[in-house]
Amino acid sequence: MPSYLQWLRFFWLPGLILILPFAHYLPWLDLGPLYNKQLPFFLLGAALVLSVLYRSSRVALAAGLFLLLYAATSLGLLPEGAQGLPLYLALMALNLMLIACARDRGALSLIALAWLLVLIAQGMALFLLQECCGPLSRQFVLENLPVWVSEDRDASVILPLLVCVAAAVGASLLFILFPGPTVAGLFSCTLLLGYGIWTGLPLVPIASAAGLLLILSLLGAGYEFAFRDALTGLLSRRAFYYHMLAPGRHYSLAMIDIDHFKKLNDRFGHQTGDQVLRMVAGLINRHTTGRTFRFGGEEFAVVIPGRDRMGAEKALGHLCGKIAAYPMRLRAAGRLRDRMIPGRSGQRIKVTVSIGLAHREKSLKKPDAVLKAADLALYKAKRSGRNRLCVHVEARDQSTKCKSGT
Repeated sequence: MPSYLQWLRFFWLPGLILILPFAHYLPWLDLGPLYNKQLPFFLLGAALVLSVLYRSSRVALAAGLFLLLYAATSLGLLPEGAQGLPLYLALMALNLMLIACARDRGALSLIALAWLLVLIAQGMALFLLQECCGPLSRQFVLENLPVWVSEDRDASVILPLLVCVAAAVGASLLFILFPGPTVAGLFSCTLLLGYGIWTGLPLVPIASAAGLLLILSLLGAGYEFAFRDALTGLLSRRAFYYHMLAPGRHYSLAMIDIDHFKKLNDRFGHQTGDQVLRMVAGLINRHTTGRTFRFGGEEFAVVIPGRDRMGAEKALGHLCGKIAAYPMRLRAAGRLRDRMIPGRSGQRIKVTVSIGLAHREKSLKKPDAVLKAADLALYKAKRSGRNRLCVHVEARDQSTKCKSGT
């Protein structure tokens, strides 16, 4: 998947909020349990504990804020009616957007504690402002908004709704530019707060749904840690082994290895090596079908489903040539990412790959046998001069057939 569409991988989380407006049209969807007054304490508390274990300061701050707001409202310290709650929800949405912009640190770090103190101070300041100037501020908002905006809604809802919309727009841009399960969870909570202000939803279901969303975002982060490679964004070797438990009856397996990768690392440094790995991973995704995995180090695996063996061989041969012809250049030394060796900025690097391909056949029924055959074909490609595709064939007199990628 191209990098600019990575956010689609996490769209299921904010997509849950889009179900709420249509919930009453779905008879099988019962949202009644979300109104249990004890449920928010359980879900938000679970999200807080999990965030400490996952070392996610952003989720910890979000869960802590929701817990504080719900506890203060339950104890009667804050107004729960339409005259007071929307402002706190809007302030919450704005802070969730700001929290999403921060980096994850330890949930018990000093920076996370400083964030929490600042957010508590904001809530106290808003409480004092409402106590002394609440009616005056509402009248000011009502007098300065157009009639078509304020004619159907109370002024106490208009300003929080506008703040929440602004926070949701900022969070959505952040979600598209820097996709991830944590940002998706915070963006989802921002949408939830806006929906709550718009519909006048009580705080109980809002807090319950927020706790559920934060827990799901942490589970999504756990999946990413377990099954995604952090450098390339591809599925990891663990995911490859799970996939090969049931790969299907008809498929092809390609093992791809970057040629002379150790020499490239020794000459230009590991940062350049990381750039090469990302480039090769992107080209594999772009020019092949099937699922791509980072098998380990500079080696990748591609599982191509279907019976079209010639199509798979043609696509991989085309990939070999595309990588060899790709205009790879060292980035400027002043770039924030992947700083290169001074004096070599703009230098062109020739990167090639060797590919071993094996098809599931009568003699290669088990996934382990297919993997071994693809590895043997890869070693044949290396020994034959690299920058080429070698295909394992079933005939005994011809174990592999090779084709150069140039």
